Amino acid sequence: EAEMEIAELKMLRFSLGVTRMDRIRNEYIRGTVHVRCFGDKVREARLGWFGHVLRRDREYIGRRMLGMELPGRRPRGQPKRRFMDAMKEDMKLAGVREEIAEDRARWKQMIRCDDP
Repeated sequence: EAEMEIAELKMLRFSLGVTRMDRIRNEYIRGTVHVRCFGDKVREARLGWFGHVLRRDREYIGRRMLGMELPGRRPRGQPKRRFMDAMKEDMKLAGVREEIAEDRARWKQMIRCDDP
């Protein structure tokens, strides 16, 4: 996500005609063009899809895959980030629980991150 935010800010700076040499803070640039952090937008999209899958039928293959655990051990070293690990982190940041996903309107309202 950090690399995407860097690329986003490069594009915003270019569109505003601002260079790094002008030493203008990122928050000021985002406020000028009225956009939220790219990571927030990605989190909103992920949580939106996750809520959609949770509202589907229990026999839906996407929903079955969410709860699936692979047999065996994970390899040595730092564990790779799994989708459900990212979902748990995103839900914690947004302050939502899986049970809320059944109420679509409330779920959308809670995960929404508006542009300033």
